[in-house]
Amino acid sequence: MKLMTVMRESLKLYRKNWTDLLLALLLELVLRAMCLTPVVFLASPSLAALAWLCVPMYIFIALPARQNYALALQDMMDGGRVFSLRLVSTKDYGRKLLRGLIGTGKMLLWSALSIAGVSAMLAIYNGVVDGFSALRLFSQLGGGSTTDGVMMAVGAIAATCILPVIGCAVHSGVRHAEALGNRKLVKSRHGALAALWVLGLALLIPFAAVLLITMGNWALAFIAQIKTSLLTGLVIEPLGARAYVLAAAVLVLLLPVLPLKNMLPAVYLRGVKENKSNDAA
Repeated sequence: MKLMTVMRESLKLYRKNWTDLLLALLLELVLRAMCLTPVVFLASPSLAALAWLCVPMYIFIALPARQNYALALQDMMDGGRVFSLRLVSTKDYGRKLLRGLIGTGKMLLWSALSIAGVSAMLAIYNGVVDGFSALRLFSQLGGGSTTDGVMMAVGAIAATCILPVIGCAVHSGVRHAEALGNRKLVKSRHGALAALWVLGLALLIPFAAVLLITMGNWALAFIAQIKTSLLTGLVIEPLGARAYVLAAAVLVLLLPVLPLKNMLPAVYLRGVKENKSNDAA
C-alpha cells in the first residue's frame, strides 16, 4: 500500500470517527495522568521517594493500554467503535504487559546513550562528580573554554536523542501488527513504517511552529544562562502569557491530529495483511 493511499484511508476513517477518536485519546491521556499521580509526594521531603511509584504504575497501566488502543483501532476499521471498553480491557493482560515490557526494553537500548549523557550532567549538577574534575573536562572539550565545553557536551547529548527517535520510527508498527494477529507483518517493512512515522510528524508542524515562536527566545535565554552560570544557580523564568498560548496550541493544533498520526501504521499494516490474504486466495 502506497503512503499517500494510507494517508487518504486514514483521513477517511478520521472524518468518520473523529468524535470517538478524540474521546479515546482523552481516555488514553487520563490513564497516563493516573500514572503520574505519585508525583504529588514530591511536595513532602519525607515522602518524596514514593514518587517512584510512577514507574510501576506506568508499566502496569500505560503499557497494556497502548496494546488495547491498537486493538481498538482495528475494531474501528472493522466497523466497530474505537471508544469502547476495549480500551480498558484486561483480557490477555499478561501477554499485553509482556509485549509492552519488551517494547520498552528495546526503547531503553535505543536511548542508552542519551540516558547516560543526561545522568552524567545531573551528577555534575548535583555535585556527585568532583567540581574541579568536571571543570577540567569541560575546559578540555572546549579547547580551553569551560563554557564552550559545557555547550559542546549539551549539544552532543542532544545529538544522541536522534537514536530513540529512530527507534520509535522503526518499532512504531509492532503493536499494530500484534493487534492484527501477525507479528511478521512488520518484517522487511521497517522502512515504510519509519516513513509513515515521519509523515505523522509532519502533521505536528503547525504546533511545532507555534512552539518555536512562543518558546524560542525563552529557550535561548535559558541556554545563555547555562553558559554564564556553568550549571549552578539556574533560575527558570516563568512562562507567563506563553503558557496560555501553549495551552491553546495543544488544544487546537496538537490533540486533534494525534489520533490521525497514530492511525497511519495501523491502516498501513491492515492493508498489508489484506493484500497478503488476496494474494493467497
